Amino acid sequence: MLLLLVLVSAVFDIEGPCRTAIDQQTEVIAGRVAAGDSFAQPFANRFTFHLLPLERGWEIVIREAGREENLARLTPPWHFVPNPRDIEGWHFRNVDNTGPNDGSVNAPQRIREFIFSPEVGRTIEYEGSATSDMVVARVARYGRGRLVIVDHELTPPVEGERAAFLWMKFEVYLVVGS
Repeated sequence: MLLLLVLVSAVFDIEGPCRTAIDQQTEVIAGRVAAGDSFAQPFANRFTFHLLPLERGWEIVIREAGREENLARLTPPWHFVPNPRDIEGWHFRNVDNTGPNDGSVNAPQRIREFIFSPEVGRTIEYEGSATSDMVVARVARYGRGRLVIVDHELTPPVEGERAAFLWMKFEVYLVVGS
């Protein structure tokens, strides 16, 4: 348990805004997923971490038992830049899909941070640009996650097309409130 706390402390910058409180629990999930397949792993006795297939990768989804709501859907940003919950192969290639992302594609890379709360869809709703920082902070105080892509393979580069994942190996670090 101490090793897990040290690991999560390092990953979540315990002195910063992701500080782990005494009343929170931490969990680590590791796995591998192939294109088109889903991944699901229960955690914290009431939630399930999911990777649901997209055309070129996966979406990070957190669900509570008995609900279909994605409790991570208030993870910013919501416009203009790909959301870190969406993990797609083209994020890792340059704009013309001929090589690695050289900065010409503005997208999250190997580390994907997200927030979640069981209050999303109950007392907390997305209100477009009116969604306040206070609402986002309330969600983040309850739950935070960080998916780290450990290894992956993409479709071969073909100029003008968009890359997709063939498979991905990952680790997920979760901090959950009580």
